[in-house]
Amino acid sequence: MISASGGLTPPSTMELLAPAGTVQTFTAAFEAGADAVYVGAPGFNARALARDFTLAEIAAMVEQAHADQKKIYVAMNSLVKEDEIPKAVETLATLAVISPDALIIQDLGLLYLIRRFFPGLKVHASTLMTVNHVVAADYFAELGFERIVLARELSLAEIHAIHQHTRVELEIFIHGAMCFSYSGLCRFSSLYGGKSSLRGQCVQPCRRRYEWSHVGRKKGGRPGSGSYIFSMNDLSGLDYLAEARAAGVVSLKIEGRLRSVEYVRNTVRAYRMVLDSLDAGADRQAERLTEAHRLLDAAMGRKRSSGYFIAGSEDKMIVPHLSGSMGTVVGRVVRLEVVRGKGRVTGAVMQVSFQEQVRLGDRLRLYEERTGERKNFTLRTLLVRQRPVSLVKKGQTATVHLEGHEWGNLQQPFRGLLFRVDISTRAEKSGTAAKQLLKRLPAPPSCRAVLQPILQALAFDTGGDARSEQLSIRHRFTGTKTQSRQPQKAMEWWLKVRTVESLSLRFPFKVSKVVLDLNKENLEQFVVGRHSRQSGRLQRVWALPPVLLDEQLPWFRKAVEQLQQRGEDHFQISHVGQLGLFSRQSYDPDQRPVQLYGDYTCNVLNSAALHLFTAKGLTGIQFSLETDQSALMAALGHYQKSQPHPAAAPMQIGLYVHGRPPLFTSRLAAPHFKGRRSFSSPRGERFYLDQGEDVIYAYSYVSFSLLPYVKEFKSLGVDYVVVDISQGQPRNMGAEVRALLSGRDTLPAHSTGNYIGGLS
Repeated sequence: MISASGGLTPPSTMELLAPAGTVQTFTAAFEAGADAVYVGAPGFNARALARDFTLAEIAAMVEQAHADQKKIYVAMNSLVKEDEIPKAVETLATLAVISPDALIIQDLGLLYLIRRFFPGLKVHASTLMTVNHVVAADYFAELGFERIVLARELSLAEIHAIHQHTRVELEIFIHGAMCFSYSGLCRFSSLYGGKSSLRGQCVQPCRRRYEWSHVGRKKGGRPGSGSYIFSMNDLSGLDYLAEARAAGVVSLKIEGRLRSVEYVRNTVRAYRMVLDSLDAGADRQAERLTEAHRLLDAAMGRKRSSGYFIAGSEDKMIVPHLSGSMGTVVGRVVRLEVVRGKGRVTGAVMQVSFQEQVRLGDRLRLYEERTGERKNFTLRTLLVRQRPVSLVKKGQTATVHLEGHEWGNLQQPFRGLLFRVDISTRAEKSGTAAKQLLKRLPAPPSCRAVLQPILQALAFDTGGDARSEQLSIRHRFTGTKTQSRQPQKAMEWWLKVRTVESLSLRFPFKVSKVVLDLNKENLEQFVVGRHSRQSGRLQRVWALPPVLLDEQLPWFRKAVEQLQQRGEDHFQISHVGQLGLFSRQSYDPDQRPVQLYGDYTCNVLNSAALHLFTAKGLTGIQFSLETDQSALMAALGHYQKSQPHPAAAPMQIGLYVHGRPPLFTSRLAAPHFKGRRSFSSPRGERFYLDQGEDVIYAYSYVSFSLLPYVKEFKSLGVDYVVVDISQGQPRNMGAEVRALLSGRDTLPAHSTGNYIGGLS
């Protein structure tokens, strides 16, 4: 039903949506009262599970859920590399037959494939798409999303404001882990861990211990003074379910596909209990709420807070002296010795002073306090005074034997804690319902007949193997002297600056366009004519920030209109939802049409996503910052060969080749950040914070740079490259750029991200 304001009326009931990482968790969630569950598509979900579900298991779960009048959603929410497109198409074809209630996706390339080849599949927008204002919500509805999982960084009041002005269903995370960064804008794990959080491989840099740097100390503060400055407490909205319903939320999502059966069971029971008492009397509500909090305590999660739901609670989201490790502290490690046999590590032996009772079979986590490293294991041996026991009581000291070569990587001397994350044998129990489900697994439907024409339409070689196709693409791009190749258009160099004063610097390339952040300072300088004097005839590209809040939208609408009225027609969006700012503007028909470009924050990693942005009318877009060489090469090759409308001009492809991209982009200006700027990791890596308008960024002091490889980008078909000197001292950044382009043997320190090492 539509309200007078144009949005959907608030729901009378809300869906309780639970995570399932195993078949046992799937059955436990429904037994505890979940209305729906979400599971991961094999190989394409944003959680690195020990074992993905098979498509046969998903088919059985869908059948069981629908038989019980429940719903099941499949999270296919990882970014997809180009060489994974054939497998993604096969998975989509199979899921189209299995018919889950919806797919949860992040990659706009998957949206393109679904809309073009599998239009019967319903899609929900993952929280990794960072939808946090009404313009983006409306635009996502236009793209065909039936539901949006909103960014976690919104208050209940902001959620209500979005609901009042959009018709798309709104889902929120109500409980579970929180990232310090906006989920779709974290580059830390990828660029300083080698594993992308956007592909389910996050190494959790926000959970590590860092030291603030002080004046005169380049490598950190006082030794041992580090803390967990970015480690967020878990979100718990248990006390705000009535407010969530009034805000227009249709689905309450519990995070935790990596969590144990007992965690999911207790958490679902707690929320079911409170949901069912929302319309009861005050005494009954208070009684159920107290009981529900006891269940959450027993679930062994992290310390809880209300997150961003209530404004002004920033001081409760992070407790810097706590590690943010899940579970209950059960002991402190007194000593740990690595065991070696035949020249290799075979395990470890540790002495533990136990602070709580534990028993064999408990699931424990070993936590190294200095580095933040965590390792999980099931307790198999306990020795008290050299005698085997099955249980250790509080206050006792016992010896624990650990098996495996991975224990050799622990820092010595070891200093750490033991956490209990699950109770004896519960993590390994299989309920009767789960066993019955596994017994009747169907054979996954065969969809190979539909694959070949789809892959051919996408310019994939269906006759050979992936390796031979990759070699063919590489040969076509690099060419040989005997090949007659079409003359290539010169590759453009774009320069991103913080202010126009930096344009006075000299570079060993001709700057074609200058990128300026669209903010109040730069707009004011442009209006008074300062930009014209500094930039001369250079084409300006006005860049929108990656995060916009609802309250900021009127200013940006007016700024865009003001710039266009003054003849400015080049703009860069940082999020696909920002296209809504332009599609709804009506400008003077005598003005030149807007030329829209996309930033690397649009997370384009494959040719299908390039096709979607082409269809939306973009002039150009930067490929993902996280790409590796082979992924870039293959994506550009297929994109150029598979234009759905050959008469239409292909979109220009750009690449960010130098600068300091944000590693974290966060809304939380925590109280302990005040007066702080630089911090360092246990490995001596140095970073700094920079405060923007309602946003805080974390940067590395070491630049990301692909300048040593810039010659090959032209041969790959890259149309423009972006050099960003907006962070750091412009003169120093300029000198760094010139040195990296010089080809000298000794180059300035820089990071190449995943480009050479590969994106996992």
